[in-house]
Amino acid sequence: MEQYVDMKSPFTGGRVKEVFTTEVQEFRKENYTVHARYYVCEDTGEKFTTTEQDELAFNELYGQYRVRHGIPFPEEIKATRERYGLSLAAISKILGFGINQYANYENGQVPSESNGKMILAARDKNFMVSLLDSSREQFTEAEYAKIRNSILSAPEESTSDKQTALFYSDTQCSVYNGFGSLNTNKVANMVKFFIHKEGSVFPTKLNKEMFYADFAHYRKHGRSISGLRYKAIKYGPVPYHYDTIYDNIDGVEKNIVISHNSESTCLACDGYDPKTFSTDELATLESVFAVTHELTTEQIVDKSHEEPVWANYNSQGGFIPYSEAFNLILL
Repeated sequence: MEQYVDMKSPFTGGRVKEVFTTEVQEFRKENYTVHARYYVCEDTGEKFTTTEQDELAFNELYGQYRVRHGIPFPEEIKATRERYGLSLAAISKILGFGINQYANYENGQVPSESNGKMILAARDKNFMVSLLDSSREQFTEAEYAKIRNSILSAPEESTSDKQTALFYSDTQCSVYNGFGSLNTNKVANMVKFFIHKEGSVFPTKLNKEMFYADFAHYRKHGRSISGLRYKAIKYGPVPYHYDTIYDNIDGVEKNIVISHNSESTCLACDGYDPKTFSTDELATLESVFAVTHELTTEQIVDKSHEEPVWANYNSQGGFIPYSEAFNLILL
């Protein structure tokens, strides 16, 4: 797909068009098909990209590689360290990594397959203690004792993990949740964002706003905001287990109203925490709301039914892969 954009060519000052396509890219001697966006100068035919466009391809590429090889994502890598209460320096020594290696992994660098497996195995406390014991000479007696106690006293499963497992079932990063690690606090504030902006909203409309926001963000950045999975049902795309999710968010009120001569549930809340989101995520939420706010519940349902993604997956009953974000019509 190609479309002209409101910008001037850096080469000639002439017209520029943006191209949406797929490309085969190689990473660590393996080929992956990723979505790509780039600009083309109409006068010279030269291609150029922005950081945002490069980010889309890289995030999809790295996400696919991580899934194929079972390598944890940055949020999961950070969560492992924080669960044990360890510094970056300490966990790097224990796992036998370079001094800055674990920090790099938390910041997005893709571990080798062997290092990725090591980090996954380190989630087991007994394995972690055995690694600590094997690297005991690298710590003073006081450091060793403190680290060992910190590992042994770490929870088997955090409260947030239990809540995630209860409400969201399968949370493993994949194309079906936009390669996003699910964060219950971010989900809650995303829900509250749309409720607060609308003043009050029916769950049916909220479901569509959540869908469009996550898929629009994936289309620009190669990752979802919430990490939620979506299914296509009679009334359009919806977050999986959306009713359970909305029922268990603190601060969200359910009010009974009369709509079309029948009782319906309308959601309300006092506000949301914008600090939960990155600048890019908040920009996506605002841009989606600018479009969806103008639509009634019935209108946004009708719009979602015009989406090829709904037509293709409504009859299948399965989850919608985020790769379908590039086929959206409304946004």
